[in-house]
Amino acid sequence: MLGTPWVAWTLAAINFGAAVLGYLYWYGDKILDSPWYLWPLVPDSPLSATLMGAAILAFHKGRRWNLLGLFAATGSIKYGAWTIWVWLTNYLSGGGYSLQAVVMSLSHLGMIALGVALLPQLRVRFHHVALVALWFGLNDILDYHFGTRPPVPNPQDIGSIESFAVLTTVVLVVCWLIMALRQRRRYSP
Repeated sequence: MLGTPWVAWTLAAINFGAAVLGYLYWYGDKILDSPWYLWPLVPDSPLSATLMGAAILAFHKGRRWNLLGLFAATGSIKYGAWTIWVWLTNYLSGGGYSLQAVVMSLSHLGMIALGVALLPQLRVRFHHVALVALWFGLNDILDYHFGTRPPVPNPQDIGSIESFAVLTTVVLVVCWLIMALRQRRRYSP
């Protein structure tokens, strides 16, 4: 996938385009309402799409930026799943499943697929996992205890949404630790 130029450039362009829409449409007000030093932690999905676009181009060009790749894969999987969960809980709470919910669920399913597709390219190290755990753990704390998360259509379900976000971070970090351990054994002399 990453070796074929038109595929890599198309996927990168889709990610960058989706990121711009996310920054402006979904997160714009939340970014502007937050202190400037929190801006990198506010736009969850758009930042993940930006990182994924950059990771795709880096790996396409033969640059093995494993830390960037792990951040991109983690964010894409985590926030892809989170968005689908938000719309599912909204539906289950009687909020319906609008065209916006369908489009966002499908596009975020694509984020999950890209995150999973990038994983075989990565050489995961323990310090990468530690940085990812710190970033996404801090993001969960800020989102749910300091209000940097985006608006959700079903605020009555915020407890379930927060639990899902934290559990997703924990599960992904454990998966990356296992991956790092297996790769360490495989590449050790």
